[in-house]
Amino acid sequence: MPASLLELKKKIASVKQTGKITQAMRMVSAAKLNQTEKKDKGYTLYNDTLKKTVSHLMSAQIVDHLKSENVPVNSKNVAKLDYTNVFGLGIVSDLIQARSEVKSTGYLVITGDRGLVGSYNSTVIKNMMGLFEDSKAENKDVKVLAVGRVGAQFFKKNNMNVVYENSGISDVPSFNEVLPIVSTAIKMYLNGVYDELYVCYTHHVNSLSSAFRVEKMLPISDLDIGSEEAEAHEKLEYDIDPDIDTALKSLLPQFARSTIYGAILDAKTAEHASSMTAMQSASDNASDLVSRLTTQMNRARQAQITTELSEIIGGANALE
Repeated sequence: MPASLLELKKKIASVKQTGKITQAMRMVSAAKLNQTEKKDKGYTLYNDTLKKTVSHLMSAQIVDHLKSENVPVNSKNVAKLDYTNVFGLGIVSDLIQARSEVKSTGYLVITGDRGLVGSYNSTVIKNMMGLFEDSKAENKDVKVLAVGRVGAQFFKKNNMNVVYENSGISDVPSFNEVLPIVSTAIKMYLNGVYDELYVCYTHHVNSLSSAFRVEKMLPISDLDIGSEEAEAHEKLEYDIDPDIDTALKSLLPQFARSTIYGAILDAKTAEHASSMTAMQSASDNASDLVSRLTTQMNRARQAQITTELSEIIGGANALE
């Protein structure tokens, strides 16, 4: 058999084997995607409830403060509040009070630890470099907290100020697993390493699409403590043991931690979806390539048969 046919057979066998591997990887990613999606639903329910609880307690405290100052409860008065006057000096006001001057901005960037995930990593990195260029043009100090090996290696290679890095997060992360990352990010903010913190990641929309997101995590601003919320609680009384301040000192840091954890979980979900899509595309490409190589091999075999028949007929004619 001609060498070309042997080579084609080897290529077909190799591509088929690769297709089996990519199909298996697609199935693994699909299973992990299903797990993270279920976990994300539970997290969303928990975080929404926690957010409402914190918002209710803070609104009640704001109402009490405004009443004690004989100030009407309206959007103008709520917007100009100095939270240190309401909650005193401590963890609560530190986490929600915007700093008078923002000298440094922290970006917690979430990427993956490996490739074979389509454009998941490259999309995050490309968007982040655009953000860094804008910050550089405005002479802003940027500090990077890199979660994921791909991003950490890229940012360090490009001489970015990486103040923290972490890799090896499991495919279906638990809250306790990412707690060191979350606690470190909050601790750095409280210690003045940066004056605000943004979490940058890929948001999972569905199995076929995702979107890059930049969300401000610290100081906490995603709370319903505006005038409408405060006015709604003006006539309500809360029975809190021991008191609202003690409850908020525990709940508000927990809300900050859970919000960052939610971003990491969302990013992992998007990573699995991207990996599943990439492996499906690779499997389809392998199938198409096998089809083309098979056609090529059949043509080569047909050409060989035609040549052999021509030689036989030519030899028979020569003997006549």
